[in-house]
Amino acid sequence: MDSRVPIPVQKVLNEYITLFQNEMPNTLEGFYLHGSIALNAYINGSSDIDFITVVNRTLTEEDAKVISDLHKELNRKYKNVGMDGSYILVEDVGKKQSEVKGCLKVNEGKINWGNDDINPITWWILNNKGITILGSDVATYNFNVDERVLNDYVLENMNSYWSNRLQKIKKYKAFLIPNKLVDLEVEWSITGVLRQFYTLEENDIVSKVDACKYAIHHLPEEFHKIINEAISIREGSNIRYCNSKKQRIDDTIQCMDYILKDCNSTKN
Repeated sequence: MDSRVPIPVQKVLNEYITLFQNEMPNTLEGFYLHGSIALNAYINGSSDIDFITVVNRTLTEEDAKVISDLHKELNRKYKNVGMDGSYILVEDVGKKQSEVKGCLKVNEGKINWGNDDINPITWWILNNKGITILGSDVATYNFNVDERVLNDYVLENMNSYWSNRLQKIKKYKAFLIPNKLVDLEVEWSITGVLRQFYTLEENDIVSKVDACKYAIHHLPEEFHKIINEAISIREGSNIRYCNSKKQRIDDTIQCMDYILKDCNSTKN
């Protein structure tokens, strides 16, 4: 298996492929990794295995039940290694989200019909840095992601998901929130918006931690503490840079606000 795939992940993937081929023979066309593993940023016990499974026929509700049971078994056996991905047809690789129907999605062991992963970010990572585990090399699918399409998608995401999340954070009462939840919010929101910021600036995609390190060299010093804190939480360190929960939430709000305004002023 590709040397970029961590050993603990290789064990899970080998078992996944064996189970899938036993339960659904003559169905698996290809299996590919994107996300943190492809970006060389996998953190054991924290990162998910982001994948695309390519199948050669339309999946049924019965198939969905089989796949659901398969992932439940893997989740039971490998509690600290989650799989997050989609099952799509060969002809749907690289297509727009609106063009893909009947896509089966797996998130935290739960199965549903949806095409959340079918977006320019997934296709860009897969096309440029994706890892082929089984099947034809991803390059043979012959698709491309235009930089303008990628940037438009990221900016729209900033002005919907991340803007809405910022408004929710502004409503928080800092003294009522447990430290663990504040950690989760700082890590998720700061690394999330900075990853979008990096893409809009560089027309590239990197890991959350690498995006934070980039931001330290490109954002005002007033945001460095909260960025370093997000890196620390992401990497599992106990080092903290802010003095209180209130400061951590206030700095998160101010940093997100700055990024949203900056991206909209330079990209619109």
